[in-house]
Amino acid sequence: MSPIRNSFTGLTHSGTLLLVFVSLMVHSQNQTVTIGDDTFLPQLPGKVINRIAKGDVYAQRIFSILLTQPTISAPVGYEVEAYSDGNNRSCTIYFLPYILIDNEIVRSPGSSIHFSFNDVEAFFGQSLQPDIGPVYTRPVRKGEWLGYPVYEHEGQEVTVMYKGADSLFLPVTQEEYLTALIKSEEKKQSSTAQQATDEEYQKEIQRAYQELLKTDKKAAAEFKKEMDEHQRNNSQGMATDYLSASYKKELLGLSAAEKKSQAYYALFAIEKLGSMSGLVPESDSQYAQALVKPNFKSIPATTPGIHLIVLRWKFSTIDKSDSPLLYTEGNRSGYGHTDAVVHGVYKNENCWKRIGEVVK
Repeated sequence: MSPIRNSFTGLTHSGTLLLVFVSLMVHSQNQTVTIGDDTFLPQLPGKVINRIAKGDVYAQRIFSILLTQPTISAPVGYEVEAYSDGNNRSCTIYFLPYILIDNEIVRSPGSSIHFSFNDVEAFFGQSLQPDIGPVYTRPVRKGEWLGYPVYEHEGQEVTVMYKGADSLFLPVTQEEYLTALIKSEEKKQSSTAQQATDEEYQKEIQRAYQELLKTDKKAAAEFKKEMDEHQRNNSQGMATDYLSASYKKELLGLSAAEKKSQAYYALFAIEKLGSMSGLVPESDSQYAQALVKPNFKSIPATTPGIHLIVLRWKFSTIDKSDSPLLYTEGNRSGYGHTDAVVHGVYKNENCWKRIGEVVK
């Protein structure tokens, strides 16, 4: 269930109070703004709800800094609600504009800011393949914000607040990648019982079916159904065998130097180069993506505190919803209201300077 609840707590439970608010809005032309099918309440006093777990000290500390901003501590026309994951790993601040639906004041999902703490994998979007572990295409650096790098990975933009000397991601070698693929296929093999499917075996199956058909057609039909299912499962096993053999062949074909070299991946490699792994030689690297893995050792395991913050922004009124750099100021109506608030937080250098001081 989403943490964002639709009802406006405190008003929906009091019919009298709700009618007073609605009456005030009807008699004040500036109290409601209708955009499309939605009627917004941009002047309705908002409130702040802190649902951050008590033990999530990182999130509590960051939120306390954000609360020094009037647009967060004293919202108008929207509600500010903060959540954490309960494991000191992440926190999300939601900005929920108020809208009027059937004479009821409700909150609508608007803009948000998401913080990840000391989580190197939060730096990335989707992994290359879910079964081979943390292997990713290399993020692309898009620019800077207040001295911090902005990256894009698989279409998702993140801002990284990090002061460590070690890189947050490391290259994946061709050997590492192929070995991960081989292990993944072998794991699939071990989880599925494999049986021989040679010509003699097929003949025995057919002979048994014909014998059953003479005496019990119902049993023969059931037998055929089970054998067909077996064939489907075994076909998957044959595909796994083929892929595993292909990956092993690629690995054996690499020189010692190539095994230790950077792995480059491209979809065209399967069709044009016959590389089932998707790997391409370094000579074609300009058309491919380098593969990397998170550097988990970049975050000190024995030193408490915040060493890394990965920021993700969400806007409602721009096509690329996660990119503050593409936000255009001016639209403050409807969902543009909370977008403008979040962008104002984004531009508040003093606030982010204080948050930056928390990062070790």
